[in-house]
Amino acid sequence: MFDNKPWGRAGQFGRMLNLSRFLEIDMGEAVSTGSGLDLSKPITEGKKRKDGHWADLQGIALPVSASDLERHKYCPVSWQLSKAGVSGDGDAIKQGMLAHDQIHSKMKEYKDADQKASREMVVWSWWLTVVCALSADSAAFFFVNQGTISEDFIQNIGKYLVILAGVWLLLAIMLISLPWRRWLGRPFGLAQPPAIESGLDEDSLDSPFKTENSGFGIAGNTEVRLLLASIAVALHGLAIYWAENRTSFAFALIILTLIWLLITAWKLHGVLMTEQKASVAKRETGLRKQDVLAYSDDSGKTASLLIDEETGVRGRPDQIVKIDSQFIPVEQKTGKVPEQPHESHKMQLMAYLHLVENTTGVKPDYGILRYGTDTLFTVQWDSITKQKLMDSIKEIQRLMVEGGAKRNHERKGKCKNCSRRIHCPQSLV
Repeated sequence: MFDNKPWGRAGQFGRMLNLSRFLEIDMGEAVSTGSGLDLSKPITEGKKRKDGHWADLQGIALPVSASDLERHKYCPVSWQLSKAGVSGDGDAIKQGMLAHDQIHSKMKEYKDADQKASREMVVWSWWLTVVCALSADSAAFFFVNQGTISEDFIQNIGKYLVILAGVWLLLAIMLISLPWRRWLGRPFGLAQPPAIESGLDEDSLDSPFKTENSGFGIAGNTEVRLLLASIAVALHGLAIYWAENRTSFAFALIILTLIWLLITAWKLHGVLMTEQKASVAKRETGLRKQDVLAYSDDSGKTASLLIDEETGVRGRPDQIVKIDSQFIPVEQKTGKVPEQPHESHKMQLMAYLHLVENTTGVKPDYGILRYGTDTLFTVQWDSITKQKLMDSIKEIQRLMVEGGAKRNHERKGKCKNCSRRIHCPQSLV
């Protein structure tokens, strides 16, 4: 995915806190603001389940966002400060938020252009179909007049078309009347993808996780197409069968075909121009030609929050891209480009990999970390990385209930670059 640049190397890999008030943020977790920064005290009440995860008093898994996992991996103290309502300071954070909004704008611009091109292509295909039908009729009537094709033969063609239309009409009525979808499954026993918002203002897709087969047998598509086809074929057959003055009719058809062909050519020019705009917009996003954008985070405005109720993990990937029939989460990182992906960023991407698998029911092989415009790293999704993710989720949930976050490093440079260092009681600088 993303241009034709080489890939980066893949990394394998009781009591309440004294706070003044609570509020809800867009990731669905409870955070707080206040002056109490005693890290030894818990954030919420809960208890450990048999599977190792921690739940609240109602038995619901404590919520852990992908951002929580990133902050905790960077430094548990920074994570607990963020849960206490201590916001990060610095221009880098503001610039990062602005850069993410710009990335989403490019993604949305491409998706809008791509949808417009698709709609225009469908319209143009219908115009071309009419040209082909008119051309066939013109040729048939011309050869009848020349004696190449017999009158009986052309009338038989008309009869057969009417009979075919009748068969299609009966089939459509049967499909409308019988519960065939329930017999076959929707479709063919395959589970349907969940209906979630992609953040792209799509008006033609029920779900960003729609597979190639999921359109068959849904919302009456099959019946509608059969009805329209039967009407068109019936009219076509009757026109052929009842036409008396075939010389005049053939001449009129030729003129109509030429006019329709000119309009179709004009339509094709518009389609090509729209596709060119969509192609340019796609290149600007960094997507390859064969990649399909399924989801893009718009800072929580419309894009759905992906949630795993069993573990409590939740989050919104920057993008989800369909590559080789797999839904691949993409996390965009701004700022300095590292030689290797940061462990905290990898942990955040692992959360998105788990959420994509949980949402779609299909396990992705890897996720993508993108630094800047050209530097890409893949993070493999296997049993080892999944266990690392589960361990981190359980540890964060434990700290929420028991408190006691401790700094996980001895690096002064890391503390110096931390956006919450001025509030940190364990800072090295």
